[in-house]
Amino acid sequence: MMSSSSPRIPIIDALRGFALLGIILIHCIEHFEVFLPTNADSSWVTSYDEQVYEAVIFLVSGKAYSIFALLFGYSFFIQMNRQEMKGVDFRPIFAWRLVILLGMGLLHSMIYRGDILHIYALMGMPMMVFYGVPSRILLWIAGLLILQPVLLYLVATSFMDPEFVYAPYYGDGNFEEGERIYSAGTLGEVLQYNLYRARVVVWAWTYHNGRFFQLMALFLVGLVMARHQFLEQLSLYRSKVVFLGYFTLLIMLLFNLYVGAIEDFAWTDTQKALVTTTVQSYLNVFYTLAICSVFVLIFLFLESRIKLFVYFSAYGRMSLTNYMSQAILGVVLFYGFGLGWYATVGAVWSLVLGGVIFTVQAAISWCWLQHHRYGPMEWLWRVLTYRDFSIPIKN
Repeated sequence: MMSSSSPRIPIIDALRGFALLGIILIHCIEHFEVFLPTNADSSWVTSYDEQVYEAVIFLVSGKAYSIFALLFGYSFFIQMNRQEMKGVDFRPIFAWRLVILLGMGLLHSMIYRGDILHIYALMGMPMMVFYGVPSRILLWIAGLLILQPVLLYLVATSFMDPEFVYAPYYGDGNFEEGERIYSAGTLGEVLQYNLYRARVVVWAWTYHNGRFFQLMALFLVGLVMARHQFLEQLSLYRSKVVFLGYFTLLIMLLFNLYVGAIEDFAWTDTQKALVTTTVQSYLNVFYTLAICSVFVLIFLFLESRIKLFVYFSAYGRMSLTNYMSQAILGVVLFYGFGLGWYATVGAVWSLVLGGVIFTVQAAISWCWLQHHRYGPMEWLWRVLTYRDFSIPIKN
């Protein structure tokens, strides 16, 4: 069993909290996946909504979950390594831990379609095979996955055969039915739809956008970083973090040139869609690394001076509790069976709402952890993992 006294790594908790902030902001902006137009006559709609929506999508979409993927791989290695040092084979426990996470994720996905927990749980199983693989091989595998070989094959096919048509399939009417149910359905209809049809939409979208390969690649990169104690020894890697930040920013600027190429080149619709999806996948990885580099550098220099990091860390320590409670609150606020704010609250006020939710959750997390070892869901996950309800939740 992992000791409850195992030292925590503050930057990991802070990064996890920072990623969770991004998740609540993007979810609020997207009205928790009710992609229907807001009433233009609403007093909660502003002339800046479109610009704010596009800015948040550009800065946050796909990046927050990618940070979680890096940290998933990092935390996996820490757990395995700590137990290995004690002579314990942690693989059976870790596998059971993922089974429980899968169950939690599937329950959570009945409330909110966009749940990522069940996907992480299923994709986490192969990590036990990769644990003993040399770092160089892991990085080669991660690099191959980041290149998106399936998408590259489809791109090549579209250029060799201009008549080739690639139309992502999400199930007959599944997406449209989701819009109807989320906006006007009852809670029972939401639960029933999310039980199966929403899973088809989510898994199809994840596949068509190359997220399976991207997430696994980031799992592996996180594992390699943990093996070299990257976040535990930040002061030693400071110059490399700075270089990584500059390098990724340069790569992003170069990749952004493709926007002009799309406008000038005579693409077919399929070519344009596939090239855009592929390049966007690359950009998400580089943006994620750039954002992490900037956050780590700020943390390194200002942690002792800015109390905000204390709240980020508390928020991250209770990430499972906060993530799941975000969804419950969000669907009540935005869905038709609740307050139905998807129809009246524009992007600006949705962003403000996301900030308020983060602030309240972070404050509650900090207060809770003054007297408790774990968040409620973190404790439940732990006691179910070890099948030991005597594990104390309080300090």
